[in-house]
Amino acid sequence: FCLSFKKHCDKIRVLRGEMMYNLFYYNITKMTDELYSKEFSKLPLLRQKQLLKKANIDDRKRSLAGDILTKRYLSKLYGVREDAIEIKRGEHGKPYVLNLPAHFNVSHSGKYTILAISDKPIGIDIEIIEEFSAILAKKLFNEDELSYIAGNGPSRKKSEMQRSFYEIWTAKEAYLKYLGSGISGGVNTLSFSLKNSKLVPNKNDIKLTYDFSVPGAVTAIVTPND
Repeated sequence: FCLSFKKHCDKIRVLRGEMMYNLFYYNITKMTDELYSKEFSKLPLLRQKQLLKKANIDDRKRSLAGDILTKRYLSKLYGVREDAIEIKRGEHGKPYVLNLPAHFNVSHSGKYTILAISDKPIGIDIEIIEEFSAILAKKLFNEDELSYIAGNGPSRKKSEMQRSFYEIWTAKEAYLKYLGSGISGGVNTLSFSLKNSKLVPNKNDIKLTYDFSVPGAVTAIVTPND
């Protein structure tokens, strides 16, 4: 990928699972204002306008990093020029590649942007582990999901409850992105049952995988179960 981006890029972790997917992480704190301006100027005018609508510079950098990673690594993995890659968006905004046998998905949280590329449909969501709303959890999650968060009750550490909450939340978000329906599909399109202290998705046609490579974050990846 372009030298200017590589120069300011953290070492990117590449993972291959049974589904032959690749994950790429980028820390936006490495994107200087100079680099941002340089890469921003290369975008089509419509995309520039879309980024400028975002609330702050970090939001713009996260989105720009996703654009750059997508083009760079689709080009690298499939051996085509970046300018030959056509990215379109579905009815609910999920991006897809028009002219390659590839699927990808992008997610952002905190200072990180993450990209997943696969030869089959894929959804990904990353969330930095932090405080969560117990009221929101009770409103959106079923009894088994709430029990998983609570664990052994009052003695459970707060950090463990936070991680459990985001394991559930990222899985639900990743599944919606896998479907391409976005949040409009309803966060409980994917729900869980608690069996032998483990959460089991209510969908048999998907595989749910977690990755904890990003410090202090949970990443959920959803792929077909075949």
